[in-house]
Amino acid sequence: MTQAIPESMTLGQLCRQVGLARSSVLHYEALQLLAPSGRTAAGYRRYGAAELARLRTIRRLRDAGLTLADIRALLLPPGDSAASRPVALLEKRLLELCQEAARLHAQQRLLARLLATPEFRDRRQSFDKAAWVALLRRAGFDEAAMDLWHGEFERENPADHAAFLKSLGLEEGAIDAIRQRAQARG
Repeated sequence: MTQAIPESMTLGQLCRQVGLARSSVLHYEALQLLAPSGRTAAGYRRYGAAELARLRTIRRLRDAGLTLADIRALLLPPGDSAASRPVALLEKRLLELCQEAARLHAQQRLLARLLATPEFRDRRQSFDKAAWVALLRRAGFDEAAMDLWHGEFERENPADHAAFLKSLGLEEGAIDAIRQRAQARG
C-alpha cells in the first residue's frame, strides 16, 4: 500500500518520506538541486509533491553512484545547453560500472587462485570439491566463471593447479578432464 503524500510537507516530513537526513536535503538545496515550494509565515520551508518527486529522483541517481555534479547536469531545465547530455551521463556511469565489475571479478578470481596455492591451501582445514564449489558459488561464481578461473590458474601455474585439484581429493581422470578443459579455454 502506498503512503499518501501530504499537499504540503515540512522538511522533517519530506526527509522521512525519502529516508534522507535533514543535512542531506539542506545540502541539496545549497547546491540548487532542490528548492522548497514555499515558506510559512514564520519562514519554515514547505515542500509539495513535485519536490518529493525530485528528491526521490536525486536519491535514485545517488544510489546509482552518480556524482552531485552529474546529477545537477541531469536535472538542468530542458532549455539549458548542458541538459542535452543526460543520456550520455547515464551511459557513462553504466560503462564505468561495467569496468568496475570486471575489475572486481578479476580480483575475485585472483583471491580464489591465492586460496588454492600451497601457501594458503595448506593453512585451511581439509577442503573437498563440494566445499570448494560451495565457496565459489557463495562468491557468485557460475559455471562459466569457474571455467575461466580454472583456465587462468592452469595457464598461470599448471603445477599448482594440478596440485590443488589433487588436494580436493579428485581422481586422476577427473583432474585430467578439468585441466584439459581449462587448457582448451586458455
